[in-house]
Amino acid sequence: MKISNETKVGVLAAIAITILIVGYNFMKGENLFTSNNVFYARYETVDGLFRSNPVVINGYTVGQVKSVEMDPTTLNLIVGIQIPETIKVPKNSILKLTNNDLLGSKAIELIMGDTNVLAVSGDTLVSKKDAGMAQAITNILTPLTEQVKTILGKADTALTDVSVQHTLSELNTTLRSFAKTSNDVDQLLQGKSQKINGILTNIESVTADLKSGSPKIKEIVASLEKTASELEKLDFDELSTQLNATITEIQTTLKAIQEGQGSLGKLANDDELWNNLTAATKSLDSLAKDMQRYPRRYLGITEKQRKKGDKQKEFNEGVDLPDEVKP
Repeated sequence: MKISNETKVGVLAAIAITILIVGYNFMKGENLFTSNNVFYARYETVDGLFRSNPVVINGYTVGQVKSVEMDPTTLNLIVGIQIPETIKVPKNSILKLTNNDLLGSKAIELIMGDTNVLAVSGDTLVSKKDAGMAQAITNILTPLTEQVKTILGKADTALTDVSVQHTLSELNTTLRSFAKTSNDVDQLLQGKSQKINGILTNIESVTADLKSGSPKIKEIVASLEKTASELEKLDFDELSTQLNATITEIQTTLKAIQEGQGSLGKLANDDELWNNLTAATKSLDSLAKDMQRYPRRYLGITEKQRKKGDKQKEFNEGVDLPDEVKP
């Protein structure tokens, strides 16, 4: 059987139209080969909700908006959604109009209810609406604006306070004083770099001397440790005993002297004996001085030499010696 060209063209056109319809619906998110349930909700405004916007459950897209129509009587907007019939929707579920992204595109969020009674296709569910993007931003910025105004008002009040102004004035004076001090220090250090370098050189020299003298210091420390060790070996108890015995003997001796016992005791307590010893000592001292000045009087071999010594003493001292004192 021969097929005419017109038949072939018609069949190809039908196939193309079918593919176009299926593709168009697929691009809109509709699946012609899946059974869907349709649910409705009423809104006063939809804020830019269009057909083919997604329907999500817990953030996952499960369907799309099928229609957006206006009720001519109440002017409410009736939104229809379609989702696969495999998803069982409780009758008290909520269709919530939400923001799908930061750009403001809309979506319908299906919030599942908790009843065992299931909704059937064509039922009208409870509607709910999120605040718009602008309203959400306004709700966030309004409290912040009020807080900023309050803070600025308090800051303005604080800055106009007399005590704060006085504090700022003192702070300004302090900063000026600090700047002047810094300038004075800078002027003081100008031209002093050589002296500072000299001081640092001297410090380095002293440090080097200390480093070189460290062996001697170690020897001194070792010697001190040795001395301390030897002192630790001494028997201080024995030394204390000997010292106490010596003090006792000295006390006994002093007591004997005070009581007139022994030569020292008699000498210390007998005034006449003490005076006689003193007079004898003075006589011996005078005789020794006279022998030193006039040795001829005592060492002269002949009487003539001794008389010359007497005459010399008489002449020097202006005295007239009696015969009984002449040697």
